[in-house]
Amino acid sequence: MGLSNKDISASEIGGKRQLKKEIAKLKQELKQKDKLLQDKNEELQKYLYTMTHELKTPIVSIRGYSMLLENFHKTALNDEVLEYLDRISVNIERLEDLIDELLEFARIELKSEDLESVEIKRIIEKSITDLRYLSEENGTEIRLQHDFPTVFCNTTLILRVFTNLLSNAIKYSHKDRNKYIEIGYQDDEIFHKFYVKDNGIGIPKKKQDQLFKLFSRIHADKEIAGSGLGLAITKRIINQHGGEIWVESAKGKGTIFYFTLPRK
Repeated sequence: MGLSNKDISASEIGGKRQLKKEIAKLKQELKQKDKLLQDKNEELQKYLYTMTHELKTPIVSIRGYSMLLENFHKTALNDEVLEYLDRISVNIERLEDLIDELLEFARIELKSEDLESVEIKRIIEKSITDLRYLSEENGTEIRLQHDFPTVFCNTTLILRVFTNLLSNAIKYSHKDRNKYIEIGYQDDEIFHKFYVKDNGIGIPKKKQDQLFKLFSRIHADKEIAGSGLGLAITKRIINQHGGEIWVESAKGKGTIFYFTLPRK
């Protein structure tokens, strides 16, 4: 005996009600998880902010005593001791740069009033100008696509994104190649998709999962300056804009960083 239209209709209504309940439950769970994640992010920000300020005091003290030794007791110090003082000064500068970047990471907070409609090409050109000395000294050609969209974003933060990605591409270029970096845009119906591509030394697959974590460095070469925070900062900025960032690379075969920004 088959089901009547009335039975089918009642079954459909019951199914819709159950589906609505499941959706409401999932929304509530997602809301709770978002709140938990937000609380943890705020806790992390407070911790980093406190830690970096606490570190500044002894570093200032070390720098001060080093300068006193060099300024007032230089004639009593031999060349070996003076060299040690120079090394102390260099490492203090590295620590100060690290602390400044940690503070920057902790302070990244996107507010709606900071967003504006901006031609992304102007941000990219500003980043290229800021890094011109580094790229010319390195002999790296920077190629720029002609067509870029207008994007709703925080101009200062997105400038930092392009600056971080460009400076990494310059630093990790391949010494035996005609070096180039290409900055481009790929249209998408949902997101704006950008990329920074280079023909540098590449990133081994096993290291790619760690790239965007705090204090993670692309390569262990101590001659290449870096704190290991640049890509963590970059990811945080992109995520706060509602976008994503990822990498495609292989050792010795160059690297492409992609990131997305939502359409307005």
